[in-house]
Amino acid sequence: MILLGSWATLNILSGSTGYFLSEKSPRYFHQMNAAWNLVNLGIAGFAYYQIAQNDVLSWNYSESLQQLQSLDKILLFNAGLDIGYMATGAWLWERGLRKDSNRLIGYGKSLLLQGGFLFAFDVVLYLLHSPLTNGLINISDQLEITASGLRIHF
Repeated sequence: MILLGSWATLNILSGSTGYFLSEKSPRYFHQMNAAWNLVNLGIAGFAYYQIAQNDVLSWNYSESLQQLQSLDKILLFNAGLDIGYMATGAWLWERGLRKDSNRLIGYGKSLLLQGGFLFAFDVVLYLLHSPLTNGLINISDQLEITASGLRIHF
């Protein structure tokens, strides 16, 4: 979340500055970057707060597995949304070219950039995180509870 918050802050600052220093489609590109990242900063801040409030050391095995699987699903779902953002950006850019609209061109380019970053962010985070989930599942696959006790299969 620190990476997402840093990306958002950088885009808010550069987007706000770029908006006032540019014109035509670059102006709208910067405007959308700043606006889009106000939302990203809110998401990062809320997530960071939620993480800080959780006492993960008190979670039992089942809760840990549930949280890990939930995050994996959220990351994959978000990656799908990111593809939608990029597709919308490409459509806006193309429509802006056809309609000679600086606003649509700038917004489209911004959505392509932001969607691309978020897609990379979500996929890399998933690839780093899913081995933790799979490791916890593998541990449970090696355990067998029987009437006579607990067996561990190596």
